[in-house]
Amino acid sequence: MNSVKSYSRVVAMVGLAAVGGGLLACGKKSETAGPANKPVVNGSNGSGGSAAPTKEPAQPATPPAKAASRGAEHPVFSLTDNRLAAHRFCGNSLVVEAGSMGFVKYVRFGNTVRGGKKAWVLGQSQGDIKVAKLSGKTAAMFLPLTAAQKGASVLRIRTFTDAAQSITVKVNGGKDQNLELAAGWVTTEVKADNFKEGENEIILFMGQANASLAWVEVGSDPIASGEGDAAQTLAPGYDGSALSIKSGCGMAWYAMVPDKALLTADLTDGSCELAVTATSEDGKTATGTLKGTGAAVDLAALSGKAARIDIAASGCAVAKVSKAALVVGGDAAKAPARGAAPKYVVLWVMDSLRADRVRPFNPKARPETPNFEKLADDSALFMQTYVQGNESRVSHASIWTSLYPVKHRSIEEKEILDLKWMSVEEVAKKAGQATFGVSSNGYIRPKRGFGDKWDKYVNHIEKSLGLKGADIMKQGIEWIEGKKEPWFLYMGTIDTHVTWRPKSPWIEKYAPGYTGRFAKEYGDDGANAAAGKGEMTDAEKDYVRALYDSNVSYQDDLLGKFIEKLKADGIWDQTMLIITADHGDEQWEAGKVGHGGSVRDMLVHVPLVVHYPPMVKAGLVAEGAESVDIVPTIADALGVEFDKEWQGHSLIGLAGGEGGGYPLLSVSSQYENYHGGRLAHWKMNLGGAGAPKIFNLDADKNEMNDIYGDAKAHIGTRLMLDAMWQYRNWNEQWRKSLWGNAANVSAQFANDVSK
Repeated sequence: MNSVKSYSRVVAMVGLAAVGGGLLACGKKSETAGPANKPVVNGSNGSGGSAAPTKEPAQPATPPAKAASRGAEHPVFSLTDNRLAAHRFCGNSLVVEAGSMGFVKYVRFGNTVRGGKKAWVLGQSQGDIKVAKLSGKTAAMFLPLTAAQKGASVLRIRTFTDAAQSITVKVNGGKDQNLELAAGWVTTEVKADNFKEGENEIILFMGQANASLAWVEVGSDPIASGEGDAAQTLAPGYDGSALSIKSGCGMAWYAMVPDKALLTADLTDGSCELAVTATSEDGKTATGTLKGTGAAVDLAALSGKAARIDIAASGCAVAKVSKAALVVGGDAAKAPARGAAPKYVVLWVMDSLRADRVRPFNPKARPETPNFEKLADDSALFMQTYVQGNESRVSHASIWTSLYPVKHRSIEEKEILDLKWMSVEEVAKKAGQATFGVSSNGYIRPKRGFGDKWDKYVNHIEKSLGLKGADIMKQGIEWIEGKKEPWFLYMGTIDTHVTWRPKSPWIEKYAPGYTGRFAKEYGDDGANAAAGKGEMTDAEKDYVRALYDSNVSYQDDLLGKFIEKLKADGIWDQTMLIITADHGDEQWEAGKVGHGGSVRDMLVHVPLVVHYPPMVKAGLVAEGAESVDIVPTIADALGVEFDKEWQGHSLIGLAGGEGGGYPLLSVSSQYENYHGGRLAHWKMNLGGAGAPKIFNLDADKNEMNDIYGDAKAHIGTRLMLDAMWQYRNWNEQWRKSLWGNAANVSAQFANDVSK
């Protein structure tokens, strides 16, 4: 049977560091607990934990042994820097410190741009105790449990309320469990039989607002010990240089395991040990023990997979753990040698171009793209690039300003991009370049906020000019013809954007003999648009895909002609060429066609090619990139100082190998109502505070089989949740140049957000 118990039990929490918080103690359940189903007011100190500070441990009696050298190696994922992503445990109990900013990975919220309210206010204090406060009367948490943790079926929560009130706890949609709470600090225990391995939803319903939460525990090993208020205290989770882990307790990270990776860490006390258990997404394990300094556990058997990596301390009272990291062999990549800055820069946005229809990004793609393939030989290809919006306006705004939609706020159709943001043509101006822009996308024009530092700009829809790619390229070439002074050219072509019209000779190759109703066009605004919205045969859908593919090849042909022109003018070697798209298009993979309606990969995964051999190393870059990285890359190449508002980072170092092979999170937004994120082969789609959708793209490239809630997908699910909610909570403040990527943060991140 389900039951609820509230009793007076003080948990020692003083001394927890602001960053990461401290692990709560494992120990025997307090013998002074109050009677079941009766609220009991805490002792006179009125706190959520002991007021006595933790004493620093004595110098270790046993000096640490030093492991033999393994040769050159370098870290690619610092467990220490990523400490806010860690999950804490003692014995078979998950311990959640609500006062830590790491609590964000257990919460959800909706569209804050349109007034969505966060249920939790993080980083608060109740007296000298760090807490999270409920912003209203109801809030939910989502806790990942191992098989051992869920088997205990006990939930304990530590709350503070100003006045006596009721509390209702619901676990995984099960029976309401009701209790009357006294004012002050109270520990409430709930027993339930429906905890499960993987994600667990816990909802709190309070009788009144302004409740505070100090900690949560699920498992068989109670975190409080001692008598009454004299609960046992712990060392801080992080003391500024090392993680501190109490004996019998540990930390777990969900991370991707790089190829041939090792887990390393230094322990300053030779009597301390760390038991390492890494469990991959497919159930394989790697285990070992770390002692002394320089020791390592081999994780090579889990290479390329998501894994839960547990470290548990023993042998000493508190293990001090420094330099904890996933490392790979060899020296870290050095900053690439740089030639002269490009004299000329071209940014070409091929509207609606899907990455999977361009052969260098998908060798199995049908469209012939010989010029892309030739360009790939000496260019950097960023193989996993996401746009930040899923349609033209929002996506271009992020490309232009290096800002996520939540910050630039140019989301609704009526909204105009604010000129206060430093945009791409301003960067060119600061570098002393003349600025030219030409587009056939009706939204992308200065009147809608897309730059005010253009020397010449024309929108072909606005001016009723030709809309083919050849028309756009002709205009661009006329402007730069014969100009030897530095210049920047933006070209926006829309041939792969609906309405799709056939391009010869490619349509005859991809759909020979078709004479049906879409022979001339298909799309939103063509003569047959209405017909296209009705029932369509499979043959008609195949032909529409061929229409699209013919335009992919058409734009590739234009690319070849444009490059030949730059070579003929003798300026190709001085030109940086960047080619990308603002989004892709769905083509009935899930019943939809077009864009703006989802965050599926075929819509938000676009090609990104950067060509400038004097500065950008050629090759395939797999780690992950975003459209917000384009402007900082141009600024870096031109020697222009980064704007303090930019949220992207330069890709020049990543192309040079500075990423180290660890995959990075790429994120897209659908008007801030939905978000899509990808990390290696794992994909998550978030719909506000609702249940996420999770996909393994290795097995399900079209995102048809949502495996959220499947215990076998638990590790990939939590890998994505930890990164996505870290991003979602701070995406308006995020600066990748300072904080790194949300899936692999810099040392500065935890310090900044926990101040």
